[in-house]
Amino acid sequence: MNPVNTKPYTLPPDATWLITGCSSGIGKAIATLIASKPSLRLIATARNPSTLSYLPSTHNILKLALDVTSPSSVDAAFAAAKAHWGEEFHLDVVVNNAGYSLSGDTESATEEEMHAEIETLFFGTARVTMRAVGVMRESKKEKGEWRGGVIFNISSLAGLIGLPGHAFYHAGKFAVEGWSESVAREMHPDWNINICIVEPSGVKTEFEGHSKAHAAPHPAYTDPSMPARKLEAYVNAGIKAGGGEHLMEPSAIAETIFMIAERGEKVPLRLPLGAVVWKMAKAKAEGFLGELEVLKGISGMGKEL
Repeated sequence: MNPVNTKPYTLPPDATWLITGCSSGIGKAIATLIASKPSLRLIATARNPSTLSYLPSTHNILKLALDVTSPSSVDAAFAAAKAHWGEEFHLDVVVNNAGYSLSGDTESATEEEMHAEIETLFFGTARVTMRAVGVMRESKKEKGEWRGGVIFNISSLAGLIGLPGHAFYHAGKFAVEGWSESVAREMHPDWNINICIVEPSGVKTEFEGHSKAHAAPHPAYTDPSMPARKLEAYVNAGIKAGGGEHLMEPSAIAETIFMIAERGEKVPLRLPLGAVVWKMAKAKAEGFLGELEVLKGISGMGKEL
């Protein structure tokens, strides 16, 4: 199996960051952090660029309209960035953050709802990633080495574990995980292009009504004993209790992503963030190992494993 992210990565002092979904949440937190560092360049994007008014207007900050579901919109954003900086344009860090969650009873989700979710979460991430790879691959240092870069694809606990009532959100995040791992293994080590799958657990803004869509309730799933209703009741009870200690601040995630980019070490392929996702991922892995042992005889189909 081809290794990934094989070399320590050094963030250039004049690095350019491109971030999608900067109108709120994690994207807004990362954009705010990068904008506070005068030596860095920022390409902040959102479907509606008026939502980026919180950012100052300087030559180092470019605010663009970008709809990741539209190939022409992605092309236009990259062209605008190149036109803005001309021959000085380079791309060092990309954060694919644009997305929303679709929750509700899977049986009631419409064709439009399910396709829109996957188009945004998966195909949007794929479009921006591959355009970024092309730019990073063509950018070399004076010494003849590739400048390279880091691409952070925002997944979630939802990309590791499937829970009731969010099937298409899980499908999109699982797709991002598998696709990102495959693409990471396609990169030649000399290119210095690193891919990191970021897996936060619950983020506070996600539970405040931002970036969420809901499929219509299905009458067959309304009973409180149904798994999705039980999960909803558990989550709502936690919110009403006013705790939220297990939810992560977007600013903390932003600071961790920046630290991974600048620390001068190898970039991890996966970056689980938060005690909840770490514990649940570990429990899933241990459970899977147990299942493998139980099925060892069947999996080998009579052969020694």
